[in-house]
Amino acid sequence: AASLSLLTTACAYQPHQETQVVDDRPQISFVWQHTSIDADQADVYVDGQRFGTVAEFAYPDNAVPVLIGEHVIEVRHGNTVVYSKRDYFGEGISYKLEVNK
Repeated sequence: AASLSLLTTACAYQPHQETQVVDDRPQISFVWQHTSIDADQADVYVDGQRFGTVAEFAYPDNAVPVLIGEHVIEVRHGNTVVYSKRDYFGEGISYKLEVNK
């Protein structure tokens, strides 16, 4: 019984290592000030791929993460492009894009 107890005690300590993942991707948020279109009716596209509505990525609460590099960001209402920007988006930076008309 004494050896079983010693074995249990010896196995109780297990070293551990904690790893944290840091997301350094650029983040893009939108300030929607368009007067005739609601934010939930306008779609966000990055390089031609739809990510969701502007309302889903409203500043300051939510953002679209993109890879580091040059991208075309568009906001579309149906087939109409209401905002378009081609720019380089750098590591670890949050961008706030204002859309108004």
